[in-house]
Amino acid sequence: MAMFKPVREGSWFLHSETDPKWNKQGSGFVGGFVMPEEVSLAIERLEKLYGDQPEDLEWGYMKD
Repeated sequence: MAMFKPVREGSWFLHSETDPKWNKQGSGFVGGFVMPEEVSLAIERLEKLYGDQPEDLEWGYMKD
């Protein structure tokens, strides 16, 4: 019997149609229906480089 693991290794992404320089991807621990820490860190870095995030910025993840 398999155990349910809400957080596990996977891939994450940031995507913006209006400002593609914000499009990023990476890997780390994902799940639990919350923003992965790596995504938060990527957004912080991008805000320092480019200012406010675009209104259409989306994030998501896939478990491996």
